[in-house]
Amino acid sequence: MATLIKLPHAVHESTCYVNGLFDILTWKGAKYDYFLLPIVGGMASFAYLKFKLAKPPCMVYWGTSPKYLLQELGDAIGLTQLISEGKSFKNEFPKIKKYLDSNQPVMVGSLDMFYLHYYPDLYRKVHVPIHYILLVGYDDARRVVLVHDCSVPGVQEVPYDDFEQSLNVNVPGMSKKNTYRVFQTPDKFISELELAELGFARKAKRMLHPPVNLLGIPAMRKLAKDIADWTDKECYRYMVAYAGLTPPLISEDLSHNDGLRFEQARVLTELSSKYNRKLWSDAAGLFTASGKLIINLCSAALNSDGKACSGILADIASIEEKAYQMLLPV
Repeated sequence: MATLIKLPHAVHESTCYVNGLFDILTWKGAKYDYFLLPIVGGMASFAYLKFKLAKPPCMVYWGTSPKYLLQELGDAIGLTQLISEGKSFKNEFPKIKKYLDSNQPVMVGSLDMFYLHYYPDLYRKVHVPIHYILLVGYDDARRVVLVHDCSVPGVQEVPYDDFEQSLNVNVPGMSKKNTYRVFQTPDKFISELELAELGFARKAKRMLHPPVNLLGIPAMRKLAKDIADWTDKECYRYMVAYAGLTPPLISEDLSHNDGLRFEQARVLTELSSKYNRKLWSDAAGLFTASGKLIINLCSAALNSDGKACSGILADIASIEEKAYQMLLPV
């Protein structure tokens, strides 16, 4: 047996958590700015977690888990998801094939990039178990799955054995082994403007008044107080890695370690011009300033300079508080 679903594919590196969904939405007729989806879904946000027995014990994230991002987008757009996780590959792979046979692409992940041959710098060299791909087909005769990946154009082939091993990962807070999703899209999509207005407002409320103080601006201020006393270098490195594009790896060039604030600013600027929303443009300027400070924060963090980090974080919190207040409904 073999099948291939032909649908458009957008290439945007380091956006695996939303790339497959964007391809599906475009295929079904939705027209959204690519980065509007991750921004309103919860990327470019903030979380600060502390667990004494964890490694490292302090973990800072500049966005949300794809698990919650996809749920947030589903609520906003009207998507429903069928999710399978933690089950055996032997039992689930035939079910995945049936979805593909019925013309339904399947999003899989988290998976380990160690087993993806089209990433030669990582293949069989480095474990990066936080990736997502979209299955668009399979071929039993050649024993390969056919996939869309955010970083490469066209359809890629992954051998069955590599595919099975790639999915055999548990990522706490993100996904269990052998996790896959099938999306059911609404009969009619909300407009880009409706999604932006709804999404920006909901995100602003979550950042300003989160349900728990581990999230948003309150968490940022809590970290600003705590970080001056940090002694664990791995806590600093974790914060830097998750401000960048390829966590848990840290690039020598920190210019992209802005916590996606520059991309959030770009989306707000373009949609402000498109839909005549001046406050979105004003907020964009503040997020640009915040992004620059996050890069400075990462530089100080790599030197384990807790005092400098504390001051920078306090400034980031104040700037982003003003920005999100501009995104609340008038």
